[in-house]
Amino acid sequence: QRLNGPDSGQWYLRPPDGTTPSAIDIEAAWLRTTGSSSVVVAVLDTGVRFDHPDLGRVASGGPLLPGYDMVTDADVGNDGDGRDADPSDPGDWTSATENSTPGGKFYKCDPAGTGSAVASGSSWHGTSTASLVAAAANNATGMAGAAPGTRVLPVRVLGKCFGSDSDILAGMRWAAGIPVSGVPANPNPARVINLSLGGTGVCSAAYQAAVDEITARGVLIVAAAGNSAGGPVSEPANCRGVVGVLALRHAGTKVGFSDLGAQIGLAAPGGNCINTARGSPCLYPILAATNTGSQGPVASAWTNGSSDITVGTSFSSPLVAAVAGLVFSQNPALTPAKARAALQAAARPFPTTGADNGADDTTTVPSCTRLDLTGPSGQCYCPNDGTLCGAGMLDAGASVNAVVTGVVAKISVLTASPAAGAAVLLRNVSVPIVDDRIVGQAWTLVSGGGIVTQLDGGLSTGSDASFTPTAAGTVRLRLTATGDRGGQATVEQSISVGPAAVVTPPNAGSTGGGGGGGGAASWAWVAGVGLAAALLQALRRSRLKASRRRA
Repeated sequence: QRLNGPDSGQWYLRPPDGTTPSAIDIEAAWLRTTGSSSVVVAVLDTGVRFDHPDLGRVASGGPLLPGYDMVTDADVGNDGDGRDADPSDPGDWTSATENSTPGGKFYKCDPAGTGSAVASGSSWHGTSTASLVAAAANNATGMAGAAPGTRVLPVRVLGKCFGSDSDILAGMRWAAGIPVSGVPANPNPARVINLSLGGTGVCSAAYQAAVDEITARGVLIVAAAGNSAGGPVSEPANCRGVVGVLALRHAGTKVGFSDLGAQIGLAAPGGNCINTARGSPCLYPILAATNTGSQGPVASAWTNGSSDITVGTSFSSPLVAAVAGLVFSQNPALTPAKARAALQAAARPFPTTGADNGADDTTTVPSCTRLDLTGPSGQCYCPNDGTLCGAGMLDAGASVNAVVTGVVAKISVLTASPAAGAAVLLRNVSVPIVDDRIVGQAWTLVSGGGIVTQLDGGLSTGSDASFTPTAAGTVRLRLTATGDRGGQATVEQSISVGPAAVVTPPNAGSTGGGGGGGGAASWAWVAGVGLAAALLQALRRSRLKASRRRA
């Protein structure tokens, strides 16, 4: 597969390593499937360019199904008509006059959102998101989608500057095969819907009703969290049953622009431009298909990472949607809940070290511990408890493997700080995917590291296991979990053991004076992370879709 391009290439598809721990390991999934042509991923966006060489219509050997244009407002649609059967993207540019005319339909659609007399170029946003799902691989052209064997259903719901809730809701239902008044039936219902769009506020009754209806049809909905730099998760990503997706830097930390919160289901690469050398090109963008035209389409081209800065939760979401497409390709009988369980259970833990803010900012990267979620949070280390960033980092290979084995084996270390001389307790927290429940577990001491010779009490088959180390060091254990339908999976985990705790007698070291002790320095929050909105047109367009959707 052709995964390379300028600079770091398609780093986000590669196996994770010390530099790019958030990479999704797509080739491990491709060993089993690159996607089935019977699995449809709907991309609800600005429409697509059918003439892009990495895409193209199914009839011409490409992944793009006919789709539909759901935009009712001809001005917003920018194509001279309302709803029709052509989801082609004519471009979503706005003029300097439109952007700066108070009371006008497109007022404040300028790049900075200030109402300045500055034109805004076309984003080709839908073409980019569609390419991340199913751009052709092995064609020596451009870039590769994460699920190139699947089909993409383009549903146009966004136009110039924004899209309406009524069009988006109609597009969601139509994509799932649900009848929409005045629109022909969809002959190619989707198994996955990607929504790289959103609006502010809690999930409304209208969106929740649509999500519930669509999920009941066996369709999984994936949506971008939003790009308001740490604010609350956007609608519809915050709706119950939707897999909300947070954006990660290459280092596995939350990107500064990404929103976060309890409604996040999973995290995936979203691109970032913090470089090791001042003035160097963007090192870790998301490479995606685009067009060179600032207004209407010109010659198709792909983002090369040195002239285009392609970042945003808009690009994290289709990576998750594509892997969901691979999961359904491997096991078409899965329900949305089972597919979601596979993606989340197979996710890798977030790293807790290794990030920085680039050469121009040596501030320590903090943990994501903000609770108010009302303003900039900057880059931060995600917690591994599911509270702010979801279940973990997307792992394509492990997700596809999970629906083959039927079970994901997982170990939880219950002892907070393992130390010599004290029992270390572990628990089997394996997750059934195809199977309905875990019915068996077997623990094995792989390596005692010279500090453990056996599990306590010879325990090997119970849900819990424990060992008591004699000194500091590392112990490695293996857990094999078995499901009620015969599914079986194995995981190994190393546990670091510290020295024996030192017990201090009461009043030891007391001077008899008042309570002293200075407080620890608080973490410094990084707001900018080198991603000024005025400099990032691609991010601005993604955010624009999320913040200016009109009912």
